[in-house]
Amino acid sequence: MFLKSKKGFLVLILLFSLSLLCPFNLAGEQEKIKGGGTLRVRTFNTSLTPTLDPILPDCDIIIADQIFEGLIRFNSSLQIIPELADYWVISPDGTKYIFYLKRNIRFHHGRLLTARDVKFSLERLLLPGNGPFYQYFISKVVGAKEFYEGKAPEVQGFVIHDDHVFGINLTAPHPSLLSVLAAPFCKIYPEDLLKSQGKDFFYRPSGTGPFKFAYWLRDSRLRIMGVRLERNENYYGLKPHLEAIEFSAAFSINQFLDREIDIIPYYSPSLSRTECQVLESDSFRLIYLGFSCHRPPFDNPFVRKAVNLAIDKRELARFYFTFESMPQILDNIIHPRLPGFFPRQIRNEKNINEARTLIAKAGFLFITNLGPVDFCVLKSDRWRGERIYPRLKEQLAEIGLDLRLRLINSFKSIEATKNPYIVLFSWKIDFPDPENIIRPLFSLNSEINRRLFHYESEVLETLLARSEKEKSWGRRNEIFREIEATLLEDLPVIPLFFLHQRLAVQRYVRGIKVPALGFSVIDMSLIWKEESK
Repeated sequence: MFLKSKKGFLVLILLFSLSLLCPFNLAGEQEKIKGGGTLRVRTFNTSLTPTLDPILPDCDIIIADQIFEGLIRFNSSLQIIPELADYWVISPDGTKYIFYLKRNIRFHHGRLLTARDVKFSLERLLLPGNGPFYQYFISKVVGAKEFYEGKAPEVQGFVIHDDHVFGINLTAPHPSLLSVLAAPFCKIYPEDLLKSQGKDFFYRPSGTGPFKFAYWLRDSRLRIMGVRLERNENYYGLKPHLEAIEFSAAFSINQFLDREIDIIPYYSPSLSRTECQVLESDSFRLIYLGFSCHRPPFDNPFVRKAVNLAIDKRELARFYFTFESMPQILDNIIHPRLPGFFPRQIRNEKNINEARTLIAKAGFLFITNLGPVDFCVLKSDRWRGERIYPRLKEQLAEIGLDLRLRLINSFKSIEATKNPYIVLFSWKIDFPDPENIIRPLFSLNSEINRRLFHYESEVLETLLARSEKEKSWGRRNEIFREIEATLLEDLPVIPLFFLHQRLAVQRYVRGIKVPALGFSVIDMSLIWKEESK
């Protein structure tokens, strides 16, 4: 647009000059930030487990992420930046990483952080029974396999050079190592306390983060209802603006409407009548229907494909829907928003006739003879499982499957199931790399695969081995596209949805930066409250 007068031109010059004197009014903006106050947050989890161990599936990461830190982390744009490490150096051949720790970092109980804590914390991921995280190290870090199998007392490739220098030696270049180390499960703990206290450590944990554990919130019967974290006054970085944060799954919408709590999942339409802020983010949580690939009839890929063609995902999405966590139709195995993995146009529409043809092709002349099938749902996901079950049962009845709901306490208890089964399964991506989906869910040595799907593919294993040696990110992504194509052909799982989340935030809450990996990793040290209640 052109200025139509000399006067307008002079006004523009004046405004430009003022902006140079005080760019973007940064000083004034700093003056507005008010320190102190307690932020009260209702969690996405429907209950709060009284342990804050990031390797446990029921740990609320948004809480643990304020207490513990890792060597490095992702920023809001998925870039890897320093955290406990000041900087790092990678050898020319890509097999040696050396991390130089920041000096004078103290755990909340006062002891200085050392490289011994880093070695101990990463070795903990390789102890049997501590989740699927060993898979990211066992074939890549020197001596990791021997440690995992109990043949060595330590991981040879985790090297303490001195108190502030820690090294990782690899058997071959590992392009995604930094992404793995930036994941929420790679937090660093004090070796002395965790060794002496065991699991009790996570009941009253000590980390290096901007907030420290204060106490558990309890009701009148002394039952744990939430947790209070308080500002770490000795934090090595910028001090948090808030004095404290309280998290609870018991905070109610009425408390939010009365401004007694500050942040709540957008789970009720009544929130639309308020003047709150509404924040949206991808949760990076994927929902699948997994098959018992080791039991008839699901040992036959034609039957699995028939089930896929019998399902109407749009109808299931309507019943899986909640206001705070909205399902988006998923037809890919790999999350379509990972860098380099835009969704392909492979939408599979419901087609009962083709589904019945595939069942006949599998050798079942009478589709009603397929027998009962258990629909396994975790009790923790009972509400959603019971909502979609009647619709899924109706859809699969059209191809002769008799679906029966079975609630289970954990995926471990699925081993006692004698019938063929379909399991409702969700997976939260910890770091933005396709390996974080493929390896823990579908590789032959995966604990989840061995327990739930029992899927075997030599093609997949060969491609995974190729991906470990590939240095080019572009060619590596192409390998994972080949893996995805193999999985879509064999179909050990049916991709259903990825979840989109919403938060309701009071107008006076400022400083929230929604990270690319979702609300679970919000940096709450940046948040401040413009006004009190």
